[in-house]
Amino acid sequence: MASPYENQPVEQWDGITKKLIEDHPLNESQILETAIKSWEQLWSTTVGGADAGVPLVELDPPATVVGYFFEKIFSKRLAEQLPGEWRGGKGSEKDLHCITQPEMSVEMKSSGQVGYKIFGNRSYGQKNENVEAAKKDKSGYYVTINFHKQALTMLRFGWIDGDDWQAQKSATGQMAGLGENVYSHKLVEIPGNHMLGGPVQLLDKVGPKKAQEIEAAGFKTIGELVRAKEVPANFEKIRSAAVKRYGHLL
Repeated sequence: MASPYENQPVEQWDGITKKLIEDHPLNESQILETAIKSWEQLWSTTVGGADAGVPLVELDPPATVVGYFFEKIFSKRLAEQLPGEWRGGKGSEKDLHCITQPEMSVEMKSSGQVGYKIFGNRSYGQKNENVEAAKKDKSGYYVTINFHKQALTMLRFGWIDGDDWQAQKSATGQMAGLGENVYSHKLVEIPGNHMLGGPVQLLDKVGPKKAQEIEAAGFKTIGELVRAKEVPANFEKIRSAAVKRYGHLL
């Protein structure tokens, strides 16, 4: 698939991304609403029969399992909302298959690590010399999801090219990541109140140690810190930065 960004300077990427999103049959509001409802449904799931079922929340599932279940619930809800237009992908199709316009199909990629980065397996960062042999075309529309435990922390929509994925330099590294230009100019943040439920460690310049100090003071989430009318003096600068970044969500 030819990249709409091919031979275009980074300065032009914002405009290209805006046009790509405007031309897509899904809008940001639909993605947000479906994501929120899918996330709620995911964590109300019970594993097992009615008599011996265990709530998913009690099983502490690994992030890969959470991401997989979320994707399946999301695609099912979308198919129910827009029958004949969308369904879950099959085989080499993208995760969200657009029946009427296959070129508009969407891949989903999630990460349960603390942060707003997204990762693929190492194969995403390796050039595929035989496109027909690839399981999926890694270029195209993406919905990316960040979460931490039961908190949905970030949704983005946009376009990622296969060449955007950068494999870890270490020969034993198993992951591929994205450059800052991709996050800044090719993926658009979908804001919502869900972001306030993220841990304080997501804030700029707040590492694990500082996060523990803030949590010990009674502020475990971004929302709790942003809503606070008063915080210890040594956290005021952090709170002010958080209000500037997330205050519009209140």
